[in-house]
Amino acid sequence: MNIKLPEEVETQTKIFFTAYNKTPQQQPVYLHKTHFEGDGVGNTKHHGGFDKAVCVYPFEHYEKWTTELELEVPLSVPAFGENLTVKGLLEDDVCIGDVFSVGEAIVQITQPRQPCQTLASILCRPDMIKKVVDTGRTGYYLRVIKKGLVAAGDEMVLVEKHPAQISVTESNQIKYGTVKDAEKIQNLIEVKDLAESMRQSLLKRM
Repeated sequence: MNIKLPEEVETQTKIFFTAYNKTPQQQPVYLHKTHFEGDGVGNTKHHGGFDKAVCVYPFEHYEKWTTELELEVPLSVPAFGENLTVKGLLEDDVCIGDVFSVGEAIVQITQPRQPCQTLASILCRPDMIKKVVDTGRTGYYLRVIKKGLVAAGDEMVLVEKHPAQISVTESNQIKYGTVKDAEKIQNLIEVKDLAESMRQSLLKRM
């Protein structure tokens, strides 16, 4: 579990106001409807809010990135600016609308995480956005259904599998145009638990 309040960060190419450089936490932290206590976002237009209260990234991706990017020093958590680093919950395995318990909280997957320029700049890889999109290793966002304390090591336990069973991977493929099937796009739009900003983006495309 990782949190950070926004701060000014200078990279090789730009100065950002961001909460990207999060710090791992060992003590329980209270999860509010829109954020963890002590956490925040720098760009409120594209990040945060009820549908993007928590950013999740699978731990399994770290070794792959270290190898593919030919890094001398392995990437360490939370290099992708995530709030929760999880194991066993890859984009192929979870679906939009799936509900989980974690600690005292109840959360729900709302959409894939959209990689941004901050990610590319902080990792000093201009091609990183394209790489994340192409591999589908995006991570995903959660909304908070029930508030409560969450601690590092708490298991994310599936409470309810969404009946539509549209995985985060398939949602990524639809979002970035790999899947152009109108029926599949419409099926995703009709998932009421999909983040509203993504629904509106897909409606414009339709």
